[in-house]
Amino acid sequence: MKTKLLAAVVVRFAFTFWLSQPTYGAPTDDVCSLRPASQLEKTLRESFGGPQKLKAPPAYRGQPVGTHCTYTAEKKREIVVFIVYTDPSAAEAKETFDKLSAWFPAKSKPSVGDSAYTDSRKAIHVLKGEVATSSPPTTQARSSCSSSQRQ
Repeated sequence: MKTKLLAAVVVRFAFTFWLSQPTYGAPTDDVCSLRPASQLEKTLRESFGGPQKLKAPPAYRGQPVGTHCTYTAEKKREIVVFIVYTDPSAAEAKETFDKLSAWFPAKSKPSVGDSAYTDSRKAIHVLKGEVATSSPPTTQARSSCSSSQRQ
């Protein structure tokens, strides 16, 4: 029950905070800096360390790398992960998003962003303009994360 509630709150966090960025201008190079741990703490009512930024492999060959933004709770050792990909255009992002949905079949389709769905693993996938964000279900941290890699 607590996991379902926490997952629902994370989904709300993604919708409310991550996707509330203005749609003008190019996205920042450091997408993790868009959402400081203080916003996650306010939403989940738990203390989190700053985001750990790691490279995410390209969704497909020839596409840009993405970014894993991992936040670790300081007391319960739970983690919240946002995986963010920015394509050169909204059309390319939609094409990639649609292709990836074949690998992660939709269980529900909330009305958020330009397109969104949750999959059977309870991960949320959201497309807004040229940015696609996925947030796997919240889990307990298994070990400390390695040092950040710069993109």
